Amino acid sequence: MINEEWDKMTAPEYMQFTRKWIGACHNVLKDNGSIYISCTYHNLGEVMIVLRQFDFKINNVIVWQKTNAMPNMTKRVFTHSTEFVVWAVKGKKWIFNYKELKQINPETQKDGSLKQMRDVWTMPLVQGKERLRGKDGKALHPTQKPEEMLKRIIIASSNKEDLVLDPFLGSGTTAVVAKRLDRNWIGIEKNEKYVEVADRRLHEE
Repeated sequence: MINEEWDKMTAPEYMQFTRKWIGACHNVLKDNGSIYISCTYHNLGEVMIVLRQFDFKINNVIVWQKTNAMPNMTKRVFTHSTEFVVWAVKGKKWIFNYKELKQINPETQKDGSLKQMRDVWTMPLVQGKERLRGKDGKALHPTQKPEEMLKRIIIASSNKEDLVLDPFLGSGTTAVVAKRLDRNWIGIEKNEKYVEVADRRLHEE
């Protein structure tokens, strides 16, 4: 958990919440559609259980290896430097733009040729100009995702003019990247502060 009201639930509440929103996504997803769910080791199990309950096929659990992870202060466990993105599909004819992913893969073969994108993505936590900050210099959203991550996801599983839905839009990264890649988008966000942040970011884009 992080210290935000929207991230405070008991284990039974979280399971019920997860089943409710994934079920809603399943209802509106096309038969060849994909769902990507960002999570940590704290909730990976629940997410995968609920996906299977709705008969989603889990294709990959992508590991995000954070190059600038926060150090562990307790000195009692290994430093947490990874998060996960579960990719699951509805139906059998899902979109996967293999060639386009090879073209944007920062990793290459030894001879410099294009390389198949793997399920471990090494990238930093959002920092620098990409990190949205308030007048006090503090981050505007505690779990802002890298634009590079959304770029890979959207290119992998959609085509131009397809519709991308983010039911937890937050700081607006999905919408910004979808717009940049010529996709249509719908974002849902109940926190008014984040709505204002995302709206301002989209206007600047």
